[in-house]
Amino acid sequence: MENKRKPFFEFVKKILRIFKRKPKVINENTELDKVAIYLSNHSAASGPLIYELYFSNAMRFWGTHEMCGTMREQWKYLSTTYYHNKKHLPRWLAVIVATIVLPFVHGFYKGVQILPTYTDGRLRSTLKQSFEVLNSGKCIFVFPENSSDGYHDELKEYFAGFYVLARQYYKKTGKNLKIYNMYYSRKKRTLKIAKATTYLDLVALNKTDKEIAEMMRVQANDMYHKICK
Repeated sequence: MENKRKPFFEFVKKILRIFKRKPKVINENTELDKVAIYLSNHSAASGPLIYELYFSNAMRFWGTHEMCGTMREQWKYLSTTYYHNKKHLPRWLAVIVATIVLPFVHGFYKGVQILPTYTDGRLRSTLKQSFEVLNSGKCIFVFPENSSDGYHDELKEYFAGFYVLARQYYKKTGKNLKIYNMYYSRKKRTLKIAKATTYLDLVALNKTDKEIAEMMRVQANDMYHKICK
């Protein structure tokens, strides 16, 4: 199943490919499963855009719920959280930039049909929607890094939501999902995909959710250093 969106958004993607070149890919796998969980650093706004333009498998992204609401809610998130807190722009400049980019960002989120994520009990709705996506033959893309203080080349912390998803999906369906850990460097225009593991492989390690997330973070940073070499 190819990563096809609605006709107008596909047209927009063709235009964007003129300005965003396809990255070099270093893949340690012979093939990439269509029904799986893919992890990646965010690389600011570059990661999701590159995957949407050039990743061939049909997919849905996990994304913060603030960016899945009304345009006003999106503007508030962009001006306060993204551009001011994460990108460290002055408040006045963050407001201006957020206002300019809002129509484009709104269109992108609507076009790719982001699955909203939460840090409270509403995560159950994210899992339920994710199950439907996986059952339809698509993959789930998760950006697990903690970006509360901005985006870093060397990642500081990973959240374990992806592991919760794999566990709950296994409990519900008995299917042992593959998990692909990746790192994208916009500076080197390079994507590295580590050899896949599976949910049961991770269970066999007898680690906590937090320890599994930390293991994936360390592996991602190792990929970053290899790319830089």
